[in-house]
Amino acid sequence: MAKTDFKSVNEYIASKPRNVRGILTRLRTTIRKAVPAAEEVISYQIPVYKLNGVPMLYFAGWKQHYSLYPASDALVAAFKDELARYELSKGTIRFPLSEPVPVNLIERIAKFRAEQLTIREKGKGARKKGRETQLERVRRICATMPSVSEKLSHGAPTFFVEKDKGVFTMFVDNHHQDGHLAVWLPAPAGLQSALIGDAPATYFKPPYVGSNGWIGIELGQIRDEALEIHVRDAWELAARKKKKSRQRA
Repeated sequence: MAKTDFKSVNEYIASKPRNVRGILTRLRTTIRKAVPAAEEVISYQIPVYKLNGVPMLYFAGWKQHYSLYPASDALVAAFKDELARYELSKGTIRFPLSEPVPVNLIERIAKFRAEQLTIREKGKGARKKGRETQLERVRRICATMPSVSEKLSHGAPTFFVEKDKGVFTMFVDNHHQDGHLAVWLPAPAGLQSALIGDAPATYFKPPYVGSNGWIGIELGQIRDEALEIHVRDAWELAARKKKKSRQRA
């Protein structure tokens, strides 16, 4: 069985086939040179570079390609011509292993992401403003579900199918300093691993509830339409579970 409990980026790279290791090492060196202030850690079992505790750029190696995350709409627009030859999918840029690492492009992508985070965090209360904006967004979407109630649970704004019963969405901001401004919600069976595998910059396995199939969604990486679908699915799962427990009572 392949190793998955990585403690460092060195371990992650060493776990890959020889031909992939050299490419990932070049990629790693390029990102570190572009943004020397970034902290290099493992998060959700892939390498990530953080600025002031906030994820800046992830990378991962696969059988036929390696990927960079997140590729926001702004980033894709800024590098539109250069990225046209690469596969883009759900906030991910995929580079083929069969081609040389585009060092200049990756350097500039890393610097672009660093600048995005710096602008976002500038000014007194910048983080708070972002938090309040995203919380209102989540409230607006949750309010479209029938008979929803909200209250603080473990310090997080939490949304219920009905008063104090049937949690279907939790809003979390930098939980245990993890850098995520996100929602946690239940997902249909089998969807958690598929979403995380396809777009790890957007989806992650949340603590405590992740073992039950819940997913975490990075709010800055998802459009309203997609978020509404996830919230509705979560509400339906929680409502169905609530109905079954009533029938057994």
